[in-house]
Amino acid sequence: FFLCPVGKVILQTTRCLREPAVMATETDPLIAENGESKEVKDYVPNAKPIRRVHFHGSSHISVLFQMYGSVWPAVIPYCLFNVLLTYAVFITNRYTDINLCIGDSGHSFMSMLIAFLIVTRAKLAYGRYMEARHYLQNVYRVSRDLIQNMCVMTQHSRSEGAKKWRRDVAYRTIVLLRVTMAAIEFNSNEEESAWDTVPESIRSSRTKSVMTSRTSLERQLSVLAHGSRTRSDENFRAPLVLAHALRNEILSQRSGDRIKTRRADTKTPMHPNEERVLYRYVTEFITAFHGLKKLVTTPFPFPLVQMGRTFLFVYTYTLPFALAHSMHHPLGAMLMIFFITYGYLGLEYVAMELDDPFGDDPNDFDDLGLARVVFEDIYMNIYKVDGKESLHILRHQVAERLEKSGALEDLRSSICEDMMHTSLDVLSAS
Repeated sequence: FFLCPVGKVILQTTRCLREPAVMATETDPLIAENGESKEVKDYVPNAKPIRRVHFHGSSHISVLFQMYGSVWPAVIPYCLFNVLLTYAVFITNRYTDINLCIGDSGHSFMSMLIAFLIVTRAKLAYGRYMEARHYLQNVYRVSRDLIQNMCVMTQHSRSEGAKKWRRDVAYRTIVLLRVTMAAIEFNSNEEESAWDTVPESIRSSRTKSVMTSRTSLERQLSVLAHGSRTRSDENFRAPLVLAHALRNEILSQRSGDRIKTRRADTKTPMHPNEERVLYRYVTEFITAFHGLKKLVTTPFPFPLVQMGRTFLFVYTYTLPFALAHSMHHPLGAMLMIFFITYGYLGLEYVAMELDDPFGDDPNDFDDLGLARVVFEDIYMNIYKVDGKESLHILRHQVAERLEKSGALEDLRSSICEDMMHTSLDVLSAS
């Protein structure tokens, strides 16, 4: 398969989607006709070149001394400060009449409490981290399974209407997945809004006739509002709106201009149970999205963080005074203080890294990169059923229409318009 021209095209598409480029323009042979290439823009809004953490677990030297993705850069200032504090305590005790030593019995009891709080926090953060990865994997799996099952269930019909329907469902699935990635990353970088990643083509036909600004519409909609909404709330609405559109697109195959071939048993384009399978995939997608939303909108309990961090700093920065009581050589005490500080504060910084795995930090999930792999799998399924031409149209559609920033504002305006009419009806009725 990969030796054929379309296979080479998909490989080039794969490289294009995996490279973190901003408004990158390349010559794409997918849309080349008669040997003449056209330029296609493959757009990822506000994308940054992100280098994820990679390490060789079998190389101890590489693991011990790799700085990228490590907590060393964040922790080492605290370690050095504590080492200097330890040296100052020893020098003061030795060359002055001031005795800064304290008993170490309190630290012996406190160390168990500190270990419990820090390890518990790191364990809970890691559990949330893996739960988020589980929900992400479900989102990717469902997107692949939806398109694959759709192609298999409707491959008996090769009409142009059926091909267009499969492309539209695939396209809306890609847009839904892309917008979901933007929604869960918004709280981390607050640069890319989910409302800014939906194509211009996904809009209501009534939007063009709307002359009222969105601000004015929102004022008129205040009668239906139950409180003020943040930008994060608005972003998490976008995947739900697009899931509704995807369900409508799946249902549109019942029209006569889509799948013309009818089943012999039900006299319908698809068996009702097959429709239920596709709808179930959309439901599973939204279920996983709500799981991601739960993790993004539910922070780690503040009292536990506050108490753990208070004990951590009190214990860590009073430990030099306790060691000065039981140790007489500053070098050994300074070495011990350095690694104790690194251990306790390092675990706290690890938990802080795991708290928010969505974004562009080295240890964050490469969620957009994994989503692009799903896009490629969707292209392959369309190619296997509908051929090169249909793949060409879908790839061109994704490349051209996903580059429109702020396009979902039109969709939002259309929703506001519908709600405005509803609110006016409510007001007139009252």
